Amino acid sequence: MAEVGRCAVLGVVLAVGAGGLAGCAGRPKGSCSLEFDDAAYAQKDASVKVKGVHKTVRYRLYSGIPYVAKPVDVGHQNLSVRVPVSVDGKRVDSAGAPILLDNSSSGEASEAADAKALASGFVVVTSAVRGDAWDGIVDLKAAVRYVRRNKGRLPGDVDRIVATGSGAGGGLAALLGASAGRGQYDDALDGLGAAEESDRVHAVAASGPVTEIGKADLDFDRHWFLTNYLEPSATRFLKGLPEGARALYLKRNPWITWMGGRISFGFGDFLGHVGAPQAVPGGPQAALGGPQGALGGAKRKPVLWNAMDFVRQRNPARARHWWLRAGTDGAGVPLTVVGSLAAGLESLGDDVDATIDWNGTPGDAAADGLVAWITRTVARRSQ
Repeated sequence: MAEVGRCAVLGVVLAVGAGGLAGCAGRPKGSCSLEFDDAAYAQKDASVKVKGVHKTVRYRLYSGIPYVAKPVDVGHQNLSVRVPVSVDGKRVDSAGAPILLDNSSSGEASEAADAKALASGFVVVTSAVRGDAWDGIVDLKAAVRYVRRNKGRLPGDVDRIVATGSGAGGGLAALLGASAGRGQYDDALDGLGAAEESDRVHAVAASGPVTEIGKADLDFDRHWFLTNYLEPSATRFLKGLPEGARALYLKRNPWITWMGGRISFGFGDFLGHVGAPQAVPGGPQAALGGPQGALGGAKRKPVLWNAMDFVRQRNPARARHWWLRAGTDGAGVPLTVVGSLAAGLESLGDDVDATIDWNGTPGDAAADGLVAWITRTVARRSQ
């Protein structure tokens, strides 16, 4: 029995898309249906490891679905939907299940979370997006609109969409949640024939997010971030080490003070350890692999692809539930993104669950934690 994986599913999506999308068959060139066909699926079986236990999942795979009526890149402007049918032989009712929305710019961390979410009874939507940073967020918004348009046809609760992603995909998920409902993207969405629906999501889960870093993002409350996230993370890490290993780690890192089970260090010393991040005006552009010149021109302003700009604007349509993770293994950009987002969103009263993984990056355990967080969070669906 095969392991279920987002990358394998995405490969099917891209292959089908390159050969022609099912929703475009028999229609004029450049015109695709936005109606979800609930009969066009392949039944699959997979084994998924959740909290150390292997589960057998039977699910329906819908692939090669166009999410815009006038795609300009059929190989990328399409999505797949995985709907659980049964888990370990027990039937799953997916009609009101949370919808996990991942995107093609994510990596292995998202792949693990997608599989675990499917095994937990969630509907999993994987959206391919174009590689340019601007095109990527426009496409992801169009995918949300497609899902909302098909309420009642596409399984799952469209009012409980959780946008997820890791790396550059995490940056897109954060931008999607922060910028929901803003009109700056409407012309581009209209030009693609996107559904006339909201692009709002219930929650965002971003692991190691990479996005633009502006100078203002580097000025978040570093003392607050140090005492609330970095020191607790380092304390958990050191307490988990055997005594000899802990002594060796402290010897190699003399900038850390450890006394009576309590830790202290300066933020400047920490930046010297992991590498101080710099303002990166082309952050998501480089991460997504698109050409640097593609963002030139009046229609593509940098403010449109920096999540923190929308947080500072107190966007009323933003997602109100956030799960943010980053590691300290030299990844300065994700740490700064998580730090600025956590500080900004908490100041607005949003529900923020942010954790720094000391001396590493979020892994399989984080994926289990994400599914548990979604289960708790979506129960508060009225908020």
